[in-house]
Amino acid sequence: MINRHTFWTLAAVVLVLAGCAPRPSVAAKLGDAWVRPRDTMTMVYVPASQFQMGSTEPDIDFAMEVCTKYHLGCHVCNPGKDVCKREWFQDEKPLHDVSLGGYWLDRTEVTNAQYQRCVQAGACKAPAQTGFYTRTAYYGDSTYENYPVIYIDWPRAAAYCRWAGGRLPTEAEWEYAAAGPDRRAFPWGNEFDGTKLNFCDKNCWVPGADAKSDDGYAETAPVGSYPADTSWVGAKDMAGNVSEWVADWYGEQYYAQSPAKNPQGPEAGERRVQRGGSWGLEPIYAYSHYRGTELPDHTGIYAGFRCARDASTQ
Repeated sequence: MINRHTFWTLAAVVLVLAGCAPRPSVAAKLGDAWVRPRDTMTMVYVPASQFQMGSTEPDIDFAMEVCTKYHLGCHVCNPGKDVCKREWFQDEKPLHDVSLGGYWLDRTEVTNAQYQRCVQAGACKAPAQTGFYTRTAYYGDSTYENYPVIYIDWPRAAAYCRWAGGRLPTEAEWEYAAAGPDRRAFPWGNEFDGTKLNFCDKNCWVPGADAKSDDGYAETAPVGSYPADTSWVGAKDMAGNVSEWVADWYGEQYYAQSPAKNPQGPEAGERRVQRGGSWGLEPIYAYSHYRGTELPDHTGIYAGFRCARDASTQ
C-alpha cells in the first residue's frame, strides 16, 4: 500500500503530464486558497496593494521595549547586561510606501515531507544535516514529516521554490503578508504573547530562554500548530517556528533608495535576508518589521522557508 505522500506526488505528476493541473484563478481575492500540485502546498492569496514598509522612531521605541522585557531570551543575549541596542533596528528605517502586485504565498513553511519530494525528484539537494540536536533523526523520519525543513541554505530554498512552480517571496511581500495594511507588530496584533507562537520559552534548551512562557515545544513544532500565529491573509507561523529565507540580498540602507513598486532588494550583496522568529530565538525576532540576515550558504537549526508565486503566473 502506498502512503499518502506518494499518492499525492503521483497524482500531481499525472495531472501535469495530462496538461490539466489546476491553476490559481486570475480573479483571486483575499481569502482565496489554492493547492499547488507539485507538492500539495496550500497557498493563500495576497491582493495587490500599497502599504507602508519599515519602522518609525516610535516603532523602534516599541521594539526596544519588547527586547528589554525579554532581554534574557536565547543565544544573542548576555544575562545581567544592557544587551538591547537601538542600532539593531535602524535598518528598518525609513518608513516608506511600497506598491505590490497580487501574489500567492505558502500558508505554512515548507515541511520535511514536501522537501523530500524535491530531493527524490532530483531537483533539490538534501538538507545539510538530517538530525537535530535532541532529535537524532529529523529529516526523513516520518514522525517529523509535517515539521518545517531546516539545515537549508538560500540556494536550496530557491531551488525548491523553482521546482514547486514558484519563487522565494521578496522581503516586501513577506512583511506585507505578516503585518498587513495596519502594520501589526505581530501577525495577531500589537502585543507580544508567548502562548501564540513557537519561540525560545521554558521548553527551549538554548541558554537564557524565557522561563515565564510555555509554548508547548522544546524545538520545532508541526507547521500550523498555533492558530493565533496566523496573519491577516491566512499565512501561519510567520512569527515563530523557524525564521524564513526571502529572495532579497541585504542592504542596510536599502529602504532609503528602494523603488516604490515591487522592490526586489539590492542587485548584489554579501548576506541574504531572513524574516520572522524561530523556536530558538527571542521575541524580538518575531516582530513583523525586524530584518535578520545570514550568509547565503549558511545552514542551521533556526531557519526554513516558504514560497511565493506571482498572481499573473499561469
